[in-house]
Amino acid sequence: MIYSLVVVMKGKNMADPAKKIVMKVPFKYYVSLLRTYLKPQWFKVGMLTLLLFVSIGLEILNPQLLGHFIDMVQSSMNVLMPIALLFIALVIANQLITTLASYMSEDISWRATNALRVDLTLHCLNLDMSFHKMHTPGELIERVDGDIAMLCASGCSF
Repeated sequence: MIYSLVVVMKGKNMADPAKKIVMKVPFKYYVSLLRTYLKPQWFKVGMLTLLLFVSIGLEILNPQLLGHFIDMVQSSMNVLMPIALLFIALVIANQLITTLASYMSEDISWRATNALRVDLTLHCLNLDMSFHKMHTPGELIERVDGDIAMLCASGCSF
């Protein structure tokens, strides 16, 4: 499977129009990139996956419990209080799990993108001087930090 990656390149100065370059990148490259930066955090990624599945399960269970509560209203009133308390406990547990998953997602995303920043900065520093003469320092900082910040924002929203 091959995906397209669109890269917008600016000219030598700001007056030059931007050029769009479409690069064909194989899917296995994306998998390799994810593996490189998420493998050191395999335990947190596994915990995040588990938390997301538990959160989904609780969201499925809550309406079932509410339906059982409504059915019990018509039959016997003495069972309502435990069902209501269980429902409230599950809602609170779901909120706590969702909050923890959001924290872990943010932590994983920041750690992975910081490692990517380090690797990209080292790569830029090891390039020859002709590359650095062609691109301004501000442009390099924007590419290294700005583009990776967008990746971090999309990773945090996961």
